[in-house]
Amino acid sequence: MRTIKIGTRKSKLAIWQAKYVESLLVENGYVCEIVGITTLGDKIDKPLYEFGGKGLFTSTLEESLLNKTIDIAVHSVKDLSVTQNEQLPLKFILKRDFHQDCLVSFQGSIDRLPKGALIGTTSLRRRVELSHIRNDLEFIDFRGNLDTSLEKLKKGVVDAIVVSKSGLKRLGLYDSAYCFDLDIVSSAGQGVIGVQTRLDEFDELNFLDDGATHMCVSIEREFVKALNASCNFPIGAYAYFNENDQFCLKTMYADPKTFKKIDCFKCGLPQQVLKECIEYTKSKLAYI
Repeated sequence: MRTIKIGTRKSKLAIWQAKYVESLLVENGYVCEIVGITTLGDKIDKPLYEFGGKGLFTSTLEESLLNKTIDIAVHSVKDLSVTQNEQLPLKFILKRDFHQDCLVSFQGSIDRLPKGALIGTTSLRRRVELSHIRNDLEFIDFRGNLDTSLEKLKKGVVDAIVVSKSGLKRLGLYDSAYCFDLDIVSSAGQGVIGVQTRLDEFDELNFLDDGATHMCVSIEREFVKALNASCNFPIGAYAYFNENDQFCLKTMYADPKTFKKIDCFKCGLPQQVLKECIEYTKSKLAYI
């Protein structure tokens, strides 16, 4: 049987995700090999929006797919640009576990932080949302893997950091004593593992795909795409099915300078809800 070469970044979280996909493939009788790849985004220690955005983490993996040094690429979907090469579709979306952003602090939840607390995050979306919860907070660019960020937090470099709950959970770093879920709109695709392939190959791996999550993530990414948003814009989108199995969409779009934002929440048919959130947000752009 042909060995499937799984391409991934080399961070602990990326390797965990690749190994998880590998385990699903092995369960179904496939032989796999994980290929770690260093991307341009891994080499840069500055905010992504200063260097061209999310594609910095994925372009090297996509090149490896095109030149066939790997067969599939495993991604955190939130790191993927919403504009993709048609020859390299995001073919399979695994079931989402946790979508939330998480405040990590040894001083307590966000309402217990001291006045003027310093928060480590490079995400403009997270900065906007936290500023609307506490307008006294200060922010510092904070890049690096979870272990590095937690070590800086322990040393008192910042009062808190903000990261994805799914990453903490997957690496066994989530502890309710100092990890606090935030009620903010998450990034499109947050908490979701995606598998990218060449266009006409590996359709037989469709057992990896979770239909409900795939629909939700597609809607989230369509919202971002419709607003022509990049890493320069604070934007969020989270789609889900509620307890009544009704499709719902929460979105947020903000001005990166003023931090004024537009929130939208709709439930109903997926495409109609998407259309309404796009139209509502665009109708309010002149006011932020």
